Amino acid sequence: MPSMEDVRTIATGLDHPEGVALGSDGMLYAGGEAGQIYRVDPDSGDVEQIASTGGFVLGLCLDAAGAVYVCDAALAEIVRVDPASGAAETWSGSDGAAGFVCPNWPAFAPDGSLYFSDSGPEDPDLVDGRIFRVPPGGGDAEALDLPPLHFPNGLAVRPDGKLVVLESFTPRLIAIVANGIEEIATFPGTVPDGVAVDAEGGYVVSAYYPYHVYRVPASGGTPELVLHDVFGMRFPMPTNVCFFGPRLTSLAIASLGGHALTAVELGIAGAPLFYP
Repeated sequence: MPSMEDVRTIATGLDHPEGVALGSDGMLYAGGEAGQIYRVDPDSGDVEQIASTGGFVLGLCLDAAGAVYVCDAALAEIVRVDPASGAAETWSGSDGAAGFVCPNWPAFAPDGSLYFSDSGPEDPDLVDGRIFRVPPGGGDAEALDLPPLHFPNGLAVRPDGKLVVLESFTPRLIAIVANGIEEIATFPGTVPDGVAVDAEGGYVVSAYYPYHVYRVPASGGTPELVLHDVFGMRFPMPTNVCFFGPRLTSLAIASLGGHALTAVELGIAGAPLFYP
C-alpha cells in the first residue's frame, strides 16, 4: 500500500487543473480555470498549452485522432479541440432544449457514444443533475431517463460498457442500469469527485474534500482509504484521476487547489479506455 511519501509531482505550472485524461499517444491532458488545454509529458514533466476554450475547463477525454473533448463549465457546452490546429469549437451546446447547467466530466463508450455529467447548480440543497449521451460522431445531446442526481460529477465507462457516476453531494458511486441506478459504494463525510476503473473491475475515487484517494472493490461495499493528504501539500482539492504509463500502473491526480499534477503507484493497473 502506498504512503504519502510515494506521491510524486510529475508536472507544475498548470492553472488549477480540474481534469486529467490519458491520450492514445501516452501523453496526459489537463485543463485550466481560464480555459487552457495542456499536453503533459509524464516522463519529462514538460507542459505545453495547445489550446484555449476561453471558459473554465473541467473534465476532458480524447478520441483516437487526438481530438480533445472538453466539459466547459463557463460556456456550458462540450468543446472539441482540433489536435492539429488547436482550434476550439462547440461540439454539443446548450440550445435551450438540453439546457446544460454545468457540464462536468465526459467519457467515451465502446460504441463511440460520449457520456457526460451535467452537475446542475452547485447547491447541496438542490438535486437537479443529469447524465447526457451524445451519439457516435456527434449530434444533439440527449438526457438519460433517470431521476435527478445530486451533483453528478466524475464518471467512467467500464470495459463491459456499464456507466458509473459519482454523486458528490449524496455522496456515493452509482452504476447506470436498465431500470435506473444501482448503488456501488458510499463515502460519508466526503465530497467524491473523480473516478477511474481499474483492471480488476474496481474503482479508484478521489475526494475533493477531505483530500482522500479511495479504492472500491469490484463487488462494491466499503471504500478503502488509500491516501490522505492531511495538509493538502501534495494534492490539494484532488478532483480527477486517471491511470497512465506503458502498463497503466501509475495514477495521475489533478488538484483544483494547486498548480500541479501528481502521481502514485497503487500496485494495480487501470482498465483500458475507449478511443473512437
